Order: sequence, then C-alpha cells, then structure tokens
Amino acid sequence: MARLLRAACISLGLMLFGQIGLASDLHAYSVVEAKIFREGPYAIKLELQVSGPGSLQKEQIQISSLKVKIRNEKASSEVLKIKNIRAFQEPQVYKDIETKGYSVSPGQWVTKFYRLPKGKRPLLSDRGFIEIAFDNFTVQFNPRERKFKGPFK
Repeated sequence: MARLLRAACISLGLMLFGQIGLASDLHAYSVVEAKIFREGPYAIKLELQVSGPGSLQKEQIQISSLKVKIRNEKASSEVLKIKNIRAFQEPQVYKDIETKGYSVSPGQWVTKFYRLPKGKRPLLSDRGFIEIAFDNFTVQFNPRERKFKGPFK
C-alpha cells in the first residue's frame, strides 16, 4: 500500500511539474531603458520599464505593466507637466494608460506604476510604441528596439 501511495505521489508530482514546464504564460519579457532629454528649459531623466507575457519576437506583444520614472533635473527652472501616457498599437490606434496627468517639480523624482487589467492590456504591433506627452513636447519609446525617439513638438 505504501509503495502504491508513493508511486501515485511521484507520478502526480511529475505531472504537475510537466504542466508548469509546458505552460506558455510563464514566458515573459521585461525591458528597462533610461535616457536624459533636454528640451527648452527642461532637463529630464526618463526611465521606462515595460513587461508582459510572451516574447518580444512575437508579431504582437502584450503589455501587462508599465513603470515610468521621471526626474526633473535641478537645472530645470520650471515644473514639468505630464499630460498623458498612451500605448500606440499602430501609428494611429492607441489605448490610454494615464489621462489625468501629473507634475514633477525641479529636482523631484516621480515614479508611476501601471498594472493593466487583462481585458485592457494593449497589443503592440511591430510599429507600436509608448508615448509620453508633456505640455510642450512628446517622447516615444519602442520596447522591441529598446529605443527612445524625440522629443517631438
């Protein structure tokens, strides 16, 4: 009886371990990039962390969370205002992530973390990007290429 119970526990353990190994949701990507931008009276340090299930090599990538860290350098004399943050699935199609906006005073770090619910996670195509719109300019980030673009007016 003990042998049978032991064999059943071992086979159950192997079966569960096999299911974990074959689960596709366990594979995930995470991209972290930072860059300093100078635009007008502003000198800002922007760091983005994008993560989601799957791989960056897929045709479409899903974003499950976004972390935005912004520092308005002390050299800046004005308050930096962020209007919105959007995930552009295609160049003309986007989903809003942040619409209320917020401010960053000179010398201040502000970190915002967005965990996106399953039904509202944007799918980025190979031409998709994340856009952060400030009062007078915008900055774009492509997670696949791990590159910032901008600032654009």
